[in-house]
Parts: sequence; C-alpha cells; structure tokens
Amino acid sequence: MPFKPCEASDIGCLRPIRVIKSDVFRLAALFAFLFLALTGILICTVLWIVEGTQRAALTGANDADISTIINGFRDEGLHEAIEVVRQRLGTPMPTFKRAARPDCYIVIEDEGGQKLAGNLSPLPVKLGVFTIDLPDADDPKEARPRGHHGPTHILGRGVEITQGIYLFVGRDTKFLAIVAERILVAFMWVVLGAVTIAVVVGLFLGSRFMRRVDTIAQTCKSIIAGRWDERIPLLGREDEWDRLAGAINDMLNRISALLENLRQVSSDVAHDLRTPLTRMRNRLEEARAKSTSVTEYSAAVATAIEDMDQLLAMFAALLRISQVEAGTRLSTFSMVSLTEVLENIYQIYLPVAEDYQHSLTSNIQEDVCIHGDAELLTQMFSNLVENAIRHTPERTRIRITLERQNEQAAACIVDDGPGIDPSEHAKVLRRFYRVSSSRSTAGHGLGLALVVAIAGLHHAKLALSDANPGLQVKTTFPSGRDD
Repeated sequence: MPFKPCEASDIGCLRPIRVIKSDVFRLAALFAFLFLALTGILICTVLWIVEGTQRAALTGANDADISTIINGFRDEGLHEAIEVVRQRLGTPMPTFKRAARPDCYIVIEDEGGQKLAGNLSPLPVKLGVFTIDLPDADDPKEARPRGHHGPTHILGRGVEITQGIYLFVGRDTKFLAIVAERILVAFMWVVLGAVTIAVVVGLFLGSRFMRRVDTIAQTCKSIIAGRWDERIPLLGREDEWDRLAGAINDMLNRISALLENLRQVSSDVAHDLRTPLTRMRNRLEEARAKSTSVTEYSAAVATAIEDMDQLLAMFAALLRISQVEAGTRLSTFSMVSLTEVLENIYQIYLPVAEDYQHSLTSNIQEDVCIHGDAELLTQMFSNLVENAIRHTPERTRIRITLERQNEQAAACIVDDGPGIDPSEHAKVLRRFYRVSSSRSTAGHGLGLALVVAIAGLHHAKLALSDANPGLQVKTTFPSGRDD
C-alpha cells in the first residue's frame, strides 16, 4: 500500500514543518538567538580581559628584566649589563632540549646603531611600550616552532640605560593568540551544545504543543459534526492547558445547555401556540360562516384581538427571558438595597392580597444590599408574590422574609396553601409548564421561568421546598454589602 503524505488539513499530522511553525518552537529559537548574542558579548568581554591581563603580565616580566640589566649596569658598568644579557639569553641546561622559541628577546645597542648584545638585530630607538614584528630572517630556523610561518609579534619596552646606550626587552605574543584560540574553541563547543539543546527542546515542546492543540481542534471538529457530548480531555496537571481545556469544556456545557433549552422552547412554543391559534382560527371561521350582522363580526374580531394580545404577551415574556439569559443587563448592575425592593413589593401587593382575601405579612431585615439590577429584582419578586396570591385559595397566609445568612442574603416567599407536589418542583421552573391545578387560571407558564433567568443572572440559588403546609421559594444571593 503506497504511503500517503500528511495533508496540511490533517489535525493529527505532526510534520516537522508544523512543529517549526509553532509558537513554542519560535520562542525556543528566540531564546537560542538571545543566548548566542549574549554568548558573543561574553566571549568578547572574556577575550578583552584575558588579553589585557596577559599583556600586563608580559609588560611586568619585561620590566623585571630591564630592572635586572640596569642594576648590573649601575653596579659594574656596561660590561656587566652585557654579561647579564648573555646570561639571560644563555643556552638551556644540558638536560633539556632547546626551546622551540626564545622566551625573551633583548638587544643592547650604542648610539651608532651597533649591536652590543642580545638576540635581536639593532632597532630604531623608540622609548616606551610597543610591538614589533620580527621577520622570519631574524628568527633562526632552529628557534621556530614546527609549522610556524610569518613574522613573530613581540611586545616589549625600550629604554636608555645611559646616554647613547639603548636597551629593548620584549617577549613573543604567540601564546596570547593560542589562549584566545582555546577560549574561542571552548565557547564554540558551548554554543554548539546550547543550540543543539535548544533545537531538541524546541522540537519536543513544539510537538507537545501541537498535540494539545490538535486535541482541542479535533474536539471542536467533532462538535461541529454534531457530537455535542464530546469534551476536551484533562490531563490532571492543573497547568495552563488544563485550565484552558476546563474553560472550553465549561463553555461547551453552557452552549449545550442553551441549545437544549432552545430545542425545548421551540417545542413548547410550537405546542402552546397550536391551541390559541387553532381556537382563533375556529372562531374566525365560525364568524365567517354564521355571523350575519356587523355586531357579530365586531364581537368575533374583538375576541381574535384578545387572543392575539395573549400571544403577543407570551412572545414579550419569551423575549424578556432571552434578554435576561443573554446577560445584556449586566452593564446596569450596581449596589441595590434588597430591603427596599422587598419593602416596595410588600406595599404594592398588600392591597392586592386583601382583594383576594389573603393575609400578606413581612419580616424584612434592614440594610441588606446585593450587586444587581433593581428593576429585574422587582420583576422577580413580583412574579413570586403574584403566583402565591393567584394560585392559592382564600384566607391563605403569605409571608415575605429577608435576612442575612453567613455573608449571603436569603429572601423567601412562603405560603400555607396547598403547595406543589415535590416531584413537580423542578418542572414548574421550565417554560410553559403549569401544574394541573393552575391550568384554569390565566397565564402561559413563563413567570417562574423568568424568575429562574433573573436569579441566574444574579448568581443566586433558587430553591423550592415544602412549607408544611404550602410552598416556600427561597432565593439566596451572594452578599454585596460594603461594611
């Protein structure tokens, strides 16, 4: 079977070119470049320091020889100075071979340029420290190292011993180049090793990076293909990749929940619209078939308008729920006094409860504040209190409470009516769901769905429980009180 090369679109294909193009490899290459630049600066600094130190050592050795020769001259005259030079340049001990090259170059000459002693040809008189190039002709063949070609560079100092007598003492700088060469070779191996390590580490990290990216990309492709249950696997290292994968998984869970909610809403809307639209059509059809006067036609149209108003109210409620769930009101959040919100609710619904022959009481703690939207919170608690009033029999006692509990604010709407079967507590929070006992009353089953959306926007926990008798709806908010 012929080998099929990887395509650029293949997620699992880890071709070298993909690794090289990865940000991790480029980052490793950048650090390698910076390392090379810093190494170059370090090499130049080391060479400068070493060369300066060695030149200072050569100059010190030359000055020591000059002092010895001058001391001999001062003690016993020129003859003694010449003898000191000859001894300094004398043949090595018999047990050793002659050095490949003299370790010292000296010349004493008179004012006529005549060489008096030393192993150098007469030089032009020049005082101070300077460098001369010794041609091959002046460097005896037996004194040259094997493979040596070209002039010898000598660093020395020229002085006048006395009037008309010139002395030059110098040393070969060949070993300076040898030391510099060895330093360069050592650093070259260090650089070579560092570059090799950088390339290997870059390829290794780049491959790991690409594998993790491919895993995320593959999961995204699976989700695009419709497999909504796919999630990015976590390695348990709690590194940045696990944090990213966890955030993406949370986002996918949220999207999946929203899509499921959308499917449920679409199904519920289609189901709940069928009845009023069918009723409206039947009434209009009946009016067309049986109505014989303007009055009968007007009554049929008025009834149809009422049905349309109910549908529009239902769509308005759905739109408001969608806006709340989308978080478009987060920008309006500020510190809100939950105490004032519930006090206003109590004052507004107290006469309404009396009309329904209910008892509405309150126990609201003062100075309870949260971070939220006052209008939405009013809407939420209005729905809860209104549900308690409308869906309970006469003489039902309804209580509004608010208290601070462990850095949280807990608001409860409690009644002692018939309550809701615990098996339906979760169902009544869904859109369009209505318990059998409330189907005879007006409404669309969207009030508690809006309550759930507003509570979620405020990061509040909504809990329904049996009040024995009756129902308790408890909403717990994170406290926003600034003490």
